[in-house]
Amino acid sequence: MTLSELSYNIRNLAAGGQGNNDDSALNIRQIEFWVRAYRAKGILTTTDYGKSIDPQMVQDLGCIPLVEVDMSDPQDSGEECPVCPEWGCTIKRIDIPKLVDFPYNRGMVFVGKIDKRTPFILDAADVSQFKEATAFGKQMNRAYLIGNRMYFRLYGNDRDMEYVNVRGVFEDPATVYQWVKPGCDPKCYDPLKDEYPMPLSMYDFVTTNILQKELNITMQTQEDELNNAKDENGIEQPIKG
Repeated sequence: MTLSELSYNIRNLAAGGQGNNDDSALNIRQIEFWVRAYRAKGILTTTDYGKSIDPQMVQDLGCIPLVEVDMSDPQDSGEECPVCPEWGCTIKRIDIPKLVDFPYNRGMVFVGKIDKRTPFILDAADVSQFKEATAFGKQMNRAYLIGNRMYFRLYGNDRDMEYVNVRGVFEDPATVYQWVKPGCDPKCYDPLKDEYPMPLSMYDFVTTNILQKELNITMQTQEDELNNAKDENGIEQPIKG
């Protein structure tokens, strides 16, 4: 199901089957915003208490090129800020779209090699160095996430790795289509054609919440009575053949 199909169906339900009425004050872009918001909320609700994430919620970022930086990542410093001194240790990084706000980065379904089967260990940034110091800490590649930026510590034959694969549940699915990989052009997201990553099992949750919590207020806004659907006396105009 596409985002447009979801949105127009909700507008049609709210208008009592008159969703194609051009006098409706309900804007499709507003409904699309609500769909994104309640999808994110519904994902957290339906996967609470250790429940598994539905594969239809997951999006694949494909092969992402790694960028080599100093551990202090001085490229983050703006022109008006003092230049951050280098730490003297080289690591690799990528940028990703914003994940859904799961606790403990559960929105990150997979990070690893481009074979899509060999995972890396995803640590919290503040404990990564301690886990590396254990007896087996440097026998597996490790990653940690700070905001929307992911850093990698690669070992052995993987030190020269150039690409990684990331799959996750992202807050706004459209940003994944428009997300620009280094060296690539952005793609256009088409809400009329592109499949929206939301299982039908969440359809009732999203639709019910929008109709009850949002549209009961929105639909109180006055409909356009002076357009072509009704004349000034409130009489519907006959349909011309």
